[in-house]
Amino acid sequence: MNKGFAVVIGMTIAYAASLIGMIFAYIYYKRNKANSNQKKEGSDK
Repeated sequence: MNKGFAVVIGMTIAYAASLIGMIFAYIYYKRNKANSNQKKEGSDK
């Protein structure tokens, strides 16, 4: 049972790290998309 518990804890940590990475990637994507749209609007004027 001890080894199984360690596997569950390890997989939980890996899942949490992956989730945090996806959240940061989404924030970075949205920020770059917003900046890109502002640059395009500024060049049109």
